[in-house]
Amino acid sequence: MRLILAAAFSLAAISAAEATCFRECLATKIQSSSDDDEIRKAAKACRETCEAKTRASMEADGTLASVTDCKPEPLSLTDLRKLRAETASYYVQSNTFIWDFKNPFPDRTLTRVEVTAQNMDLNQIGFTGAGLVPPSGEGAFVIPAFFDGYPAVRFAAKVEKVWACPVKR
Repeated sequence: MRLILAAAFSLAAISAAEATCFRECLATKIQSSSDDDEIRKAAKACRETCEAKTRASMEADGTLASVTDCKPEPLSLTDLRKLRAETASYYVQSNTFIWDFKNPFPDRTLTRVEVTAQNMDLNQIGFTGAGLVPPSGEGAFVIPAFFDGYPAVRFAAKVEKVWACPVKR
């Protein structure tokens, strides 16, 4: 399984036109011998590295202040559907939720995601992940220690809400 994951990330890195900062970073950190803990740590480190680049870019163009001072609001159901339709799907690997994508909204920065899944008793549980996905830019939400139940019901994970801040230029 890890060999398949390493190969998938390597192939993703080859397609640079579609590769995000997160995928390129993760492809360099995961080997076929990487265990689950190493994969979780690599995913978290790559999100932090790419987010630091995003913060620097937003600070340079003057948009970071509007996000820093903002109280994020959940996207409307219509906008959430648009986001899910226009972005790559999330995946769960090594008990880590990973969603790296390009933000389709030119006027909003995405800052947080809420995901539900099921525990071993098949009860709904919620997870929240923070991130910084700039307007029309790329970013990633990573939730380490994400547990999504029995293997037979692992498709029960669902993005419930995404929070955003309007960006003032």
